[in-house]
Amino acid sequence: MSALLQELVFDSLPEGAVWPFDRTYVRPPHFHGQLECLLITRGTAALHLGTRVARVRDGQLCWILPGVPHVMSGFSPDFEMWVIQLDTTVVASCWREVSGQPRRPTLSPFDSWSVPLGELLAGRAVTDVAGAERRALNELAESVWTGSDPARVRQALIALCVLALRITRGNINTRRPLSISELASCLLLTSPATDRPSAASELGVSEGFLSRSVHRDLGVTFVEHRARTRVAHFLALVQQGESNLLNAALAAGFGSYSQFFRTFIRVSGSPPREYLRAGRRRTSLLVAGDCTHPETGPVVCLPDAQRQVAPL
Repeated sequence: MSALLQELVFDSLPEGAVWPFDRTYVRPPHFHGQLECLLITRGTAALHLGTRVARVRDGQLCWILPGVPHVMSGFSPDFEMWVIQLDTTVVASCWREVSGQPRRPTLSPFDSWSVPLGELLAGRAVTDVAGAERRALNELAESVWTGSDPARVRQALIALCVLALRITRGNINTRRPLSISELASCLLLTSPATDRPSAASELGVSEGFLSRSVHRDLGVTFVEHRARTRVAHFLALVQQGESNLLNAALAAGFGSYSQFFRTFIRVSGSPPREYLRAGRRRTSLLVAGDCTHPETGPVVCLPDAQRQVAPL
């Protein structure tokens, strides 16, 4: 499955962002370097995660791990939701609060929470929410979207992340085994330098079975999914303050800067410095690729300066 890199640079609030979904700006299949959470508040839609489809409805949380291609379609006329994107540092901090996990140094921006969160999702990206918790999530999302005081907005975003993780962590009745592709995704988030033989050995399956599972569920090869995950690592490291792009690329698992450079252009459409410079200048979402998708029909393609309006 071809997918576009869509990365947000959070200038006003480094921890993340929340906005109401507008179907006018539905994108072709794409992936992010951040963790994404969708809070459905009205109606129904189809959430495509790789090659799999989940029918979502009001009162549900939907999680999308970094690097996983996704798109939405099949909206009911009354469909509404909040889109929540979270920087890796705030997810790590909130996960420690929810899980009681002590703070520890990590080599990966995703190391402390990607595997346990992936295991909680347990083969289904959707968590049901009801009653007071649902109202609380909606109120916190509204506070982040409409707030003007950065300190209060940050406090509301962190509270939103903690509550969403706590609800998901407590949703154990629907737990079922993870697929091999999901286990591989979590493994790569933790260790992006992992190659296919090592991943297969870690997961206790053959290389062929691993490759077929990833391709069946995500629509791409293991190598391509690893490349996208490495780009997510690179962007997370830069967002956290790493100014040396070579160091960030090597820490993200790339064997050389030239390998990283070619991969980054392929998945983003821009050289890394140009991409990062443009994002910082306009707080915009840089997208390259076709403007049509068989599931969504015509897709509005906006100039770079407008692409921050309502990305998914």
